[in-house]
Amino acid sequence: MAIPYKSNHRVIDTQWDDIRIVPGAFDFPGNSDPSLADWQPGGEGATFKLYEFAEADEVTITVQLPHSYKQGTDLKPHVHWTPGDRGSEENGNTVAWKLDYTIISPVGIYLASTNVDLSDTVTGTDHQHELGPSGTISGTGLEVSSIMVGRLYRDSTGDTWATDTVGNRPMILEFDLHFEVDGHGSDTELAKN
Repeated sequence: MAIPYKSNHRVIDTQWDDIRIVPGAFDFPGNSDPSLADWQPGGEGATFKLYEFAEADEVTITVQLPHSYKQGTDLKPHVHWTPGDRGSEENGNTVAWKLDYTIISPVGIYLASTNVDLSDTVTGTDHQHELGPSGTISGTGLEVSSIMVGRLYRDSTGDTWATDTVGNRPMILEFDLHFEVDGHGSDTELAKN
């Protein structure tokens, strides 16, 4: 069994964590915003509010890599979502979640955005917590405090969700990025050795 930490607090084995972007932290561009919809799991009990996405609906996000980030390693973005009460009706259909992003380390120059496909297939169960497949964002050259600016949206290309009407759309629970960890933080306020 590996000893989890060296004396300088670096993790010996690869470990993972995630940066969570809850829907309340989304920014809305104003012309293609998702709708805040009622969601009542199981059809009874409390009613919750979730953002449901029509095709072409989008949100924007800004994310900073924490000081525990293992510099230079890839990020793994993915969507947590639910089909609500449309799970069985939409069984086997695809929701084309996409992410346009640009990311750079401090004092770097942002480049044109890149796209990553986060599409997922409905598994056929109402109110299922769907965990979409992870995409990959290259970590080459990334350091702690790198900042990603992103546009998360539902694309019409490749999307086969059949009933795209209010109250019948896929709903996001959360968007997050898995990242490798090599310690609790950085060696100085601004950098790792």
